[in-house]
Amino acid sequence: MNRFTRSDFLISAFWTGWRRWAVWLICIGSIFLLGALRAATDAELAFASLALLPVLVIAWIAGKRNGLFMAFLAASMWAVADFASERQFSAPWIPWANAVTRFLTYSLLALLAGQLRLQFELEYERATHDPLTGLQNRRAFLETGAEEVARSKRYSHPIGVIFLDLDEFKKLNDTMGHETGDHALCRAADALRAALRTSDRVARLGGDEFAILLPETGYDAALEAGRKASAAAKAALAQFPPVTASVGVAWFESADRPFPEMIKTADDLMYEVKKSGKGRMLSRRIDALAENE
Repeated sequence: MNRFTRSDFLISAFWTGWRRWAVWLICIGSIFLLGALRAATDAELAFASLALLPVLVIAWIAGKRNGLFMAFLAASMWAVADFASERQFSAPWIPWANAVTRFLTYSLLALLAGQLRLQFELEYERATHDPLTGLQNRRAFLETGAEEVARSKRYSHPIGVIFLDLDEFKKLNDTMGHETGDHALCRAADALRAALRTSDRVARLGGDEFAILLPETGYDAALEAGRKASAAAKAALAQFPPVTASVGVAWFESADRPFPEMIKTADDLMYEVKKSGKGRMLSRRIDALAENE
């Protein structure tokens, strides 16, 4: 089951909030400015090609529908400028034909730009998200973690990592089939997403292994997040016996090591749980100078 979500891709991620409105105002203003220049020069100077730029920008950051609106606005502006100028046309229908031609040209480019954006987003989702659960994949999780470690180091923030593995998952696949196993993975992924903060990053690292990044999280909060993740996973897996979840929670007072090493620390804790009976949670606080249980 695909759970792709809309990604913030390329410049579209930056143009949000007041920036988006500023871009809209600039694009609309530039179109009217071009029309005013055309009318002021009696249509001697034509800037029809320059009007493509605001159309393409809006189509990219706001989608096909808004791109078509900008195409209509640009074509209408040129029509008004033609009528406002004193240029004589050989037939009265020519300005109208020019307006329709420009609208079709601008619209085609707006549709192409919007479709290109959607295609890039789809490829980005495929490259960074697990196709079954919709969670981040290993590659994206490592990249996100490296960025968060650098930010935590810069601002001296603590960071936590949770590693969760499904116990007896192979037995479920062997007895109930891989379709049931896939359903169990999706239920576990949904439960983890719902139980944690929106700022936490949940990933499927492969097979039946999940990892969670807890940015700017104190030790007690990391423990609570681990308990929530463990309880949520167990509740979601209750209908898939004998599957349970073993959880390791590693909390770091400072980001003083690479992110893959942090993941391994949480992974090792999870394996300690598996060796001692499975289906439980084990945590460790790693201070800046020493490691304590």
